[in-house]
Amino acid sequence: MHLLHGDDGEHGVLHDFGGKGPPLLLTHGNGLNAAMWTTVLPVLQPHRHCFGLDFRGHGASRVKRPPLDVERSRLVTEVLEATDAIGQGPIDAVGHSLGGATLVRTELENLGTFRRLWLFEPVMVPEEQERPDGDHPLVIAARRRRTDFPSLASFVERLQSKPPFSECEDAAVLGYATLGTKKTPDGISLSCSGEVEAQIFSTGTPTDFETLRSITAPTVVARGEIVGTGNELPPAMAEPIASHLGSGQLLEMKGLTHFGPMEAGQRVGEAVLAHLLA
Repeated sequence: MHLLHGDDGEHGVLHDFGGKGPPLLLTHGNGLNAAMWTTVLPVLQPHRHCFGLDFRGHGASRVKRPPLDVERSRLVTEVLEATDAIGQGPIDAVGHSLGGATLVRTELENLGTFRRLWLFEPVMVPEEQERPDGDHPLVIAARRRRTDFPSLASFVERLQSKPPFSECEDAAVLGYATLGTKKTPDGISLSCSGEVEAQIFSTGTPTDFETLRSITAPTVVARGEIVGTGNELPPAMAEPIASHLGSGQLLEMKGLTHFGPMEAGQRVGEAVLAHLLA
């Protein structure tokens, strides 16, 4: 585990998941962590040395001085620090939701950072569209989220009792829950607070999609077939993002939701490899 120190005293965390071959960086969605890729990793590791990034306020990272600064420039810096720590650039990278969008922004602002990209429903808002505010259902739900549980088992049981995690593979849910909690005198608490998650939802940086044409790294933008209520933006943006990228390709994945990498690790892993090994 390698700490990625920001100049504000906060940090992200880089995990070395092992494997053979060239390096591959995996990034996660808002509120999740690097262990969301638990069931994808066994497919990738025979071909890639895998590294997972926990953004600040997620997973194994710990907030030192709240409120946490989650402006996208901070997350881009953590990605760049991760690629520097890994070395051997330009490298391949895979990202989900917030993680995918951050990879795109990193490459946009630092062309040549990545060789190939594979993104599952990156959340990017075009300049003409308003970003979620305090009244958006996702922001409200994040701020209301329960953060304390008597045990890890009770947290996992709660997650699997309803969507989206009831649709996810058991190992992926357990991996996310284990890395995404910290021990307390009364049990466990979520590493990513509802307030941090809400701040990320409401502070997205609008993007001029025309600028994406400068990204020539071959990129797959994947989306699930099933659109969740209140979460319509990510799948809707997949096609415009793919079509504006200099070398983008849209991939439809049947039967999956926005949490596809946690629902079908084998299938997602195979799709990633097909692109990276092309």
